[in-house]
Amino acid sequence: MKRRIGEPKVPKGPRYEFFQLMQRYVLHQGDKSLAALSKESGWSRQTWHKALRGPELPNRDLVKALVGHLFSEQNGAEIQHKMVEEALAAWTAAADERTLGSRTDQSESVPEASAVKPLVAAEAPEGWAQPPGRVVAVDPRVPEDSPFWWNHVKQRTNLPEEVRFFNLLRDYYWSAGQPTVRWVAARMPEESPVTRSTLNAWLNGTSLPSYGQRLQKVLEVMRQNLPVSESDLEADAAKQDEIQKALTDAWHARPR
Repeated sequence: MKRRIGEPKVPKGPRYEFFQLMQRYVLHQGDKSLAALSKESGWSRQTWHKALRGPELPNRDLVKALVGHLFSEQNGAEIQHKMVEEALAAWTAAADERTLGSRTDQSESVPEASAVKPLVAAEAPEGWAQPPGRVVAVDPRVPEDSPFWWNHVKQRTNLPEEVRFFNLLRDYYWSAGQPTVRWVAARMPEESPVTRSTLNAWLNGTSLPSYGQRLQKVLEVMRQNLPVSESDLEADAAKQDEIQKALTDAWHARPR
């Protein structure tokens, strides 16, 4: 029996609708299993699963390639083009929501830090033990609808400092043109190698980089994909410094 993919792992909205659309494409094109899709396309089962369920959006080029595979030219070039354009339109709406937030979020003012309710130890989710009396203050700079609050690998809520780091890293990745993890891994220097699975874990909010030097090299490689102008070099360096500081804050916030 074919194992079901499951409901998209994002709240209702454009991102949810994008993943639903991708699942409908698979359903209408034979409802093949992830193993079958992987075997015939060359992309891993994990790649297909994430592109069909989330929570992170696949990059634009991957969406184009996956949908193009599902609707091969045997279906007719016109149909293939139509399906790809439909998918990219849905992806664009989902990307806008990820970057700018929902329309409701945009219409509301950012709450003052003093108005944010802190998460006390008694409210911590099951499986995430905190030291007695520890209070986790919600960082007002972290969007409430961030996809990085829940760590599905460790089955616990990420701390606000962790969420902020993952958001900053993901935003930088987007500003660098969303290079594939394969592309980044292949260009890492020999003294600072990073595997594709490690990069995926960082970008999906499931694992923190262990130290800043390797992360710095990753940021530098990402920027090679979409270099900034001479006038923007200083701003780009400031973004990298902010990411490094957020990583330090995330590690310091973790319970000892």
